[in-house]
Amino acid sequence: MKRLLIVDDDFGSRESLRQTFTRLYQINAVDSAAAAIKTLAERPVDLVLLDVVMPEKDGVTLLKELHGAYPDLPCVMVSASAAVRPVVEAMKAGACDFVIKPFDVDEIRRIVARTLETCALRRRVAVLQNEVARAFPVDNLVARHPPS
Repeated sequence: MKRLLIVDDDFGSRESLRQTFTRLYQINAVDSAAAAIKTLAERPVDLVLLDVVMPEKDGVTLLKELHGAYPDLPCVMVSASAAVRPVVEAMKAGACDFVIKPFDVDEIRRIVARTLETCALRRRVAVLQNEVARAFPVDNLVARHPPS
């Protein structure tokens, strides 16, 4: 079963997200960036749902840190604000998608499922590319001319 990490300082939002995904995925839910970093160090996850506005460290800053430490870890940002600037910053920092609170349950489930599927396909393509590269080394594909 896939694992999700929910990072949101607001108890109500965090629990709403937990209930939205609890039957579909294994859920870890934390209330701060520090707790998220600790959780990820202890146990890998397949996707992070990350609130933008949090005390101490905002979600975009945490996203940048996570992207540096776990470049293949998909993050979906969640925010109560529909302001364009945080959306643009999050997408530039590597967010896969952005959801506005209050969220539509079906929509956020589709976004998470699609993001997980896309990541799985990317991993599969990388594996296949490595297999092709091992089976057909570039050196064997380049014609060699005998010395003149």
